[in-house]
Amino acid sequence: MRSNEGIRVEEAPICPLCGARGSVLYARLRDRYWDAPGTWSIRRCASCEHLWLDPRPVSEDIRRLYTSYFSHGSIAPLPFLGDGFWPRATRGVLEFRGYRGIARNAKERRLGMLFRFLPPLWDECDQDIRSLEGPPRGLLLDLGCGSGWYLELMRALGWTVRGVERDPIAAQIARARGLDVVESPIEDAPLPDDTFDVVTLSHVIEHVIDPMRVLAIARRFLKRGGAMIIITPNAESWGHRKFGRAWFHLDPPRHLHLFSPTNLAECVERAGLHVSKSISTGRGHLVYDGSVSVRATGRFRVGDLTTKATTRDRLFRLFENMLVRVDRDAGEEIVLSCTK
Repeated sequence: MRSNEGIRVEEAPICPLCGARGSVLYARLRDRYWDAPGTWSIRRCASCEHLWLDPRPVSEDIRRLYTSYFSHGSIAPLPFLGDGFWPRATRGVLEFRGYRGIARNAKERRLGMLFRFLPPLWDECDQDIRSLEGPPRGLLLDLGCGSGWYLELMRALGWTVRGVERDPIAAQIARARGLDVVESPIEDAPLPDDTFDVVTLSHVIEHVIDPMRVLAIARRFLKRGGAMIIITPNAESWGHRKFGRAWFHLDPPRHLHLFSPTNLAECVERAGLHVSKSISTGRGHLVYDGSVSVRATGRFRVGDLTTKATTRDRLFRLFENMLVRVDRDAGEEIVLSCTK
């Protein structure tokens, strides 16, 4: 163990997934978005091509990397509220996805059916529910729930929801919204086994020291036959190929791992879960804007979850959503569904 500008770290030259040695892909990286200290590298495994942070912060110091973060800022309104085009389209898509009664009229239902034949636009609406189709069917647990936006959305759609969040500021914001949120690392969460119908981990698995342990714990919380949805940045994405060391989702030092669709599916199977579907999508708010800024200046002011994307960022996302029709692993995010 040593100090990296005040953060206690351990050297991590060995792939945490397969045990092979890795070579440095990007060296001397610093925080691009907030003010976490330290200089970091990202290694790539010569065997399974997994990417990981080296050196790796010790568990007790990870919280010091999140003194400023997305989940501490303003929260966007629920996407189906309002009378604009996108709220109406979202209600139509949700109706088509099994959330009966949310569309207000036949026009909105027809809009949802139309979007079914326009995959990039459908995906823009479907991402809000993390592709979890209705109707609501019991208990939903969101691990790493942040300030609770997703929990509030799914509660409004009829699910009974609960969350786990280790960040005390984010957990406090979520509880102030009337949500049942346990403040704890996932590894220590005092939750009953075999209880939840659905468990979600959205942009969480890349933040934990031991992904296999977290997957095993998440599986334990699931009922037999229950579903788990994992969403994480895609190391194979076209955005990563295009921007390299400036890619938005590298996010040193908070992203400890970056998965490919193949090695994430292998981890899930090793954890005792069955992969039912794995896709990549063009989802990825601010990926273009952030990557361009980091490439030009080394920094990007992220703000919070209400930060508006430029037109070019939206077009980039649209292009990736079309690209995955011919290159299935090109999207910014991996969306993996599995069952116990």
